[in-house]
Amino acid sequence: MSAAILHDRDQGTALFSPRQPTPPAPVTSAAVPAVARSDASPFSAAPFIVIWEVTRACALACVHCRAEAIPRRHPDELTTEEGERLIDRIASFTPRAPLFVLTGGDPLRRRDVAHFVRYGVERGLSVALTPSGTAAVTRARLEEVRDAGLARLAVSLDGSTAERHDAFRRVRGSHRFTMRIVDDARDLGLPLQINTTVARQTLDDLPRIAEAVERAGVVLWALFFLIPVGRAKAEDGLSADEIEEVLQWAADLRGSVPFGIKTTEAPHYHRVLAGRPDAIGAPALGRAGRAVTDGNGFLFVDHLGAICPSGFLPLTAGNVRTDDLVEVYREHPIFRSLRDPDLLGGRCGRCEFRTRCGGSRARAYAATGDPLAEDPGCAYDPS
Repeated sequence: MSAAILHDRDQGTALFSPRQPTPPAPVTSAAVPAVARSDASPFSAAPFIVIWEVTRACALACVHCRAEAIPRRHPDELTTEEGERLIDRIASFTPRAPLFVLTGGDPLRRRDVAHFVRYGVERGLSVALTPSGTAAVTRARLEEVRDAGLARLAVSLDGSTAERHDAFRRVRGSHRFTMRIVDDARDLGLPLQINTTVARQTLDDLPRIAEAVERAGVVLWALFFLIPVGRAKAEDGLSADEIEEVLQWAADLRGSVPFGIKTTEAPHYHRVLAGRPDAIGAPALGRAGRAVTDGNGFLFVDHLGAICPSGFLPLTAGNVRTDDLVEVYREHPIFRSLRDPDLLGGRCGRCEFRTRCGGSRARAYAATGDPLAEDPGCAYDPS
């Protein structure tokens, strides 16, 4: 299939030109400070979720973009045939097939996305898609992926108003396109998830965004706590006390809204919920049973095939073009280390919730260069 490139003319007006992305870092000895002694994680044999970044091309220029998205598709992206082989390996995980998400960049910048959805569904995978809020997401393309068997559509909403959302996404009109996607998805019967970045720019707007999420009729609100990787800056992240306040607020909110709430890069939400008797065994804890964290239930493949613990922890442990995805996830030292709670340092290593939470390994790496260090975004002191 040809690498057709959609024109960006009608995608919105960019407020600045994105710089070229930084490639994932190779795994070094410093990134794997100790050899895992055991792998007793419930995710030792298979991840809970696999994310494939099908392209980094995107018409947006978001301030927080971990991918440092680029205007045009990279010529060395995985081909359609390589994507099929990747999906075959994802479907081969046992004892259970992971959830499978097609992301970007903007995945709809590829013409073969609906093919990947159908191919994954035919192999027994539950497939989700995370398009960008641009004009590329037409009703016709949503119908195409729905008919291919898409299980869920996830879009980002980072402001309760067009002004706030567009300022964060750095493209005028993104909010309008996003809300059109929401309306079309609802009309087409597509289960909808909304993702929101929790950062300095969105913190005070979260209650109003929650109201917009409820009006949208979503099944899940996913809160992504900013990690300083890609374009994201450390000063835009929240302090540990601020993160704790947001988690407590989210735990309070979940009982009064008709949608679920999950967190990414704030696994201590599980600690917060564990302290609330009404949350024991509740759907809010998710069917994963514990936090899904970088390399421990989470597996990421970038647009060039690099295998990483997550998009926020871009340590390259192999490449699907030369390495077996299943073997890398199960046996590579960085993945095994990330699944061994006995290797965690600082407060995370002493914490009674280390097997249920484990802290954000991406935030620890961004702050210290050690993915097994304590999570500086957690305010809890186990001592």
